[in-house]
Amino acid sequence: MSNENTFRPVYLKDRNFTESRYERQLKQGVLTDSVVRSNYNALSLKENKGSIALEIQDDLGMPVNYVRIKALEDSIRKDIISDKNSLHRAITPLLILMQICALLPVQGIRGQNTSYLVFNWFSWIMAYSIILVSSSLLMISLIIFNLYRNGLTYEITGDLVFFGGTLINYIVFIHLAREWPKVMEKWELMEREMKQYGYPPNMAFKIKMLICIIMLLSIIEHLASILTGVLKAIYCSPDGLGIFRLYILTSLKTVFTFIDYSFVVAIILGFFDCLSSFAWNFMDLFIIILACSLTDKFNQLNQKLDSVRGKVLPSMYWRKSRETYNVLASLTHDFDEFLSPVILLSFGHNLYFICLQLLNSLKPMHSSWEALCFAFLFTYLVGRTCLVSLYVASINDQSKKPKTVLFSVPAECYGVEVERFLMQVAADELSFTGCNFFSVTRTFMLTVAGTIVTYEIVLIQFNNVASEVPDQNNTLAHYC
Repeated sequence: MSNENTFRPVYLKDRNFTESRYERQLKQGVLTDSVVRSNYNALSLKENKGSIALEIQDDLGMPVNYVRIKALEDSIRKDIISDKNSLHRAITPLLILMQICALLPVQGIRGQNTSYLVFNWFSWIMAYSIILVSSSLLMISLIIFNLYRNGLTYEITGDLVFFGGTLINYIVFIHLAREWPKVMEKWELMEREMKQYGYPPNMAFKIKMLICIIMLLSIIEHLASILTGVLKAIYCSPDGLGIFRLYILTSLKTVFTFIDYSFVVAIILGFFDCLSSFAWNFMDLFIIILACSLTDKFNQLNQKLDSVRGKVLPSMYWRKSRETYNVLASLTHDFDEFLSPVILLSFGHNLYFICLQLLNSLKPMHSSWEALCFAFLFTYLVGRTCLVSLYVASINDQSKKPKTVLFSVPAECYGVEVERFLMQVAADELSFTGCNFFSVTRTFMLTVAGTIVTYEIVLIQFNNVASEVPDQNNTLAHYC
């Protein structure tokens, strides 16, 4: 991650209180031995009520306790109320929903600014996350034991990828929760640096709309998945009896292979499966909203630059613009390091299940409802993956837009600052990556699409070969 001091506020303890006084007295020629000794002893340890307080002297020679000053600055900062369109307040509804699924267990998300954010290993939300992590570990243990007994099968592979990915998802978000207060503090400082640009208009409303749309589609997706399992249970159930029980035994075969069926256990496992399904949706939504927020800040800078296209402006204007761009570039690199494990996990999970759904498309479907549910599940999965890709790729698109303005700078004001600005925009590739394995840009989307199409062509060819071999098994038995 880039240097944290880039966005660190300058506290009074970091300022040199003795230098200006020393230089002034040196110019006046009144620097005496006593003054020299006082300057050399300006940094002293003083015992105060059983504690050690570090003191320095200001220009007037008065002692300054920077520990108290920092505490005062922190107390003042806690009284600052962030704007409703600031990221900290706008993303709060999403964080509340994520914590229902035990993601990002950090406290203070409802605070009026980022100073209230804190990670605590002994908080209730962390205990809740540990419970779900333990549940995932138990599920994976049962799957591995089932794999050892029955060998690698289609169903076991899917369960292993889903619950294994869920476990990694929870662990990654626990790590993100530890870094979230620092990341949001940097974001808040960036918002203060760009105060003259204002906050993105209707940012809070935009985030709420994204949450509502994705949540609605996620609920429909989960219901469609349940309906698919129920239809399969109806088709396979003798005389239509015990449909719910057969559905549970089919969808949670890994668990009920080792224990007897219990309605209470089935409800608990169904709740855990529901949380796991929504956790993947919230992970993608988390990436989308952070990418959207960063894109909006780049867009604000681009609009400001576009308004002065072709105008003769002093070098100081271009210097300020370049420094603002540099702040956003540094924050992009920080966010990339923060989010890259989540992006890698998101694309890996989505691409695997897209390929899995393509494989399922070759299986027989025995009702129009089942075909409709499959079509929705596949469309939603592909659409969600494309949405994540487009929002993340827009960061790279917006970061390159200043080039068109810089190329149109008049010759009479083209100078070092414009040249430095142009060089940084052209050379610095700003984008989110998946742990530096790939950069999410628009060209990356074409690469992924080509891979999926290639996989589908291979599946069709294998299916054509398999269809020429007569099936000796009962189709119903194979389906059930």
